Amino acid sequence: MTGFGRGVAGDEGRRVVVTVQGWNHRNADLVFRLPEAMRPFEAGLRERVRRHVERGRCEISVRLEAAPGGAGARRLDREGLARFLADSADLVASGTIERRCTLGDLARSPFVIAQPEAEEPDTWASSVAGDALAVALEAFDAARCAEGARLAAHLSASLVELRELVEKVAERRDRGTARIETQLRERLDEILPGGSAGLPPERLAQEIVLLADRSDVREELERLRGHFTALAGIFDEAGPHGRRLEFLVQEVLRELNTLGSKSRDLETTRWVVEAKVVNERMREQIQNVE
Repeated sequence: MTGFGRGVAGDEGRRVVVTVQGWNHRNADLVFRLPEAMRPFEAGLRERVRRHVERGRCEISVRLEAAPGGAGARRLDREGLARFLADSADLVASGTIERRCTLGDLARSPFVIAQPEAEEPDTWASSVAGDALAVALEAFDAARCAEGARLAAHLSASLVELRELVEKVAERRDRGTARIETQLRERLDEILPGGSAGLPPERLAQEIVLLADRSDVREELERLRGHFTALAGIFDEAGPHGRRLEFLVQEVLRELNTLGSKSRDLETTRWVVEAKVVNERMREQIQNVE
């Protein structure tokens, strides 16, 4: 599931900013970007994120910043600036360059540098990061829930299409025996000198029963209806169901393939093909479900 969340926590001097961003992915893949001083606390943060993310790629970024109005975020490298001015004194004296520098020029220069990160584990930052992470995860979950609601609506609409197409096949199956008999008689009339009338009635009945049995799709239709009921039930349940949904649409495709192989008329084949298209669309959408 895709989503984004941001959380901020801290005091007047400095703060921790946590962002959580997720993308669709087949497995759970958590990527942490932490300051070196917080590396010892990654396991604890990872465990908290795993309670919310069971599937998908998720990138968690933690930054230590000076709070607005706080001090110490950046400093001026006075020694480096002095050395630079001394080295360039001859160029200024010769008129090659002008010795003029505004505050804006200085702010954009490499001599205004960030404070070095602490090398020791930052316990304060770890504690505050937990608060910021909680806020970010709450926003992240809200974004995923909104996307999930949209996906559920699309999947439910596709399921209705699938049901309608399969029921069309079922209605045509009810008239299948009579159609098989008509097709068999027409075929016999084409290839036999005496046509279907030249066959004993018992033999003709046996052939009709054999063809009807080979093309019967009653079991496939019942299994499809069962899969549709299971899918509808999952849509109404809370929690991660992506893998279950993937398995069910795979089983639906298996039954549709069998329907297509047993089809003996163009209309049924067309409905089966349309059902496969709808099922494939559902499969693609389910890739986005956790």
